[in-house]
Amino acid sequence: MDPETIIAIFNVIFYVFVFLFGVTIGSFLNVCILRIPKGESLITNNSHCMSCNTEIKRYDLIPIISWCLLRGKCRACGAKISPRYTIVEALTGIMFVICFAVFPYDTYGIYFALLALFMSGLIVLAFQDLDTQEMCVSVLIYTGIMAILTHILTLIRIDGSQLVTMPATLKECLIGMVSVSGVMLIIGFVITPVFYILFISQDHKDLRRLSRALKNEKDAKETKKLTKKIEKVKTKIKNNGPVFGFGMGDIVVMAAGGLMLGIKATVFAAVIAVMTGAVYAVIRKATADEEDDSSNAFAFGPFLIIGLAIAAYVGNAAVDGYINTMIK
Repeated sequence: MDPETIIAIFNVIFYVFVFLFGVTIGSFLNVCILRIPKGESLITNNSHCMSCNTEIKRYDLIPIISWCLLRGKCRACGAKISPRYTIVEALTGIMFVICFAVFPYDTYGIYFALLALFMSGLIVLAFQDLDTQEMCVSVLIYTGIMAILTHILTLIRIDGSQLVTMPATLKECLIGMVSVSGVMLIIGFVITPVFYILFISQDHKDLRRLSRALKNEKDAKETKKLTKKIEKVKTKIKNNGPVFGFGMGDIVVMAAGGLMLGIKATVFAAVIAVMTGAVYAVIRKATADEEDDSSNAFAFGPFLIIGLAIAAYVGNAAVDGYINTMIK
C-alpha cells in the first residue's frame, strides 16, 4: 500500500472520530438546551421521556443511532421523540469536522478545538432563543470566556511554535467586538424605541393627541375627562413596556463573535443575518393570518448565529475577495 493511500485512510478514520466526538458533544448540548432555561442540573438528573417521565436507558441514549433504531419513538410509551435532538447532534458533529478541516493544526494550532467549543455555545443559544426568545446569561458568558481564553492561549508557545494562531489579529478582533454590537446597541436601544414612539405606536399617538387637547381645553369638566384618558393610556404604555430592536443577548453574541472572529467575519455575519432574517420575516408575514400581530416579532438570535457560523469559515476570505474586486 502506497503512502498516499495510507494517509488518505488515516484522514478518513480521523475525521470519522472527530465527527463521533462532535456528535457526543451534541448530545450534551441537547441537555443544555432543555435544562439550563429551567434551572435544572446538567449532571444529577437522568434523561427521561418528556411524555411519560420514564427514565431513558443508557442503550437508548446513543447519539443519532438510538433515535433511528427507535424510529423516533419512546420505548416505554411510544410517544414521538422530536427529530431535533438528532439534528443538533449531527449538526455539532459536522461543525466539528469543518473546524478541523478549515483550520488545520500545523497552521492554526489548537484554534480549531477552541472554535468548535465556541460554536457549541452558539448552537445552545440558537435553539434556546428559538424556544423561549431568550438567551441564557450563563451560556452568553461562556462564549465570551471562550473568546478571551483563545486570545490568552495565543501568547503561549511550545517548542517555539505558537499554541494558537488566529485568522485575525487582536486589533481586528477588538474592533470586531465593538463594531457590529455597538451599531446594534444604538439601533436597538435608541433608534428603534424613538421611531416606534413617533411613528408606529398608536398608544403614543393617542397620548400626544390627548395631551394637545388637554393643553387647549378650557372647560374644567372636559379637562378632568381628558386627564383620566391620559392616565389610562400612560398605564397601558407602561404595562406594555418599551420596544427594542434587539435584545441584549443578540448584542452580546455579536460582541463575543467579533472578539473570536475579527471585524471582517463579524461584518460578513451581520450581512448574512440581515439577509436571512429579512427573507424569513417576509415568508412569516405572508403565511400568517392578517390579524396575527405575533408575526411581526421573532427571535433574531438564530440568524445572527447562522451568520457567525458561516463567517467563521468563509467570512475573511469573502470580505477580502470583495475588497479586492472593488479595488480592481
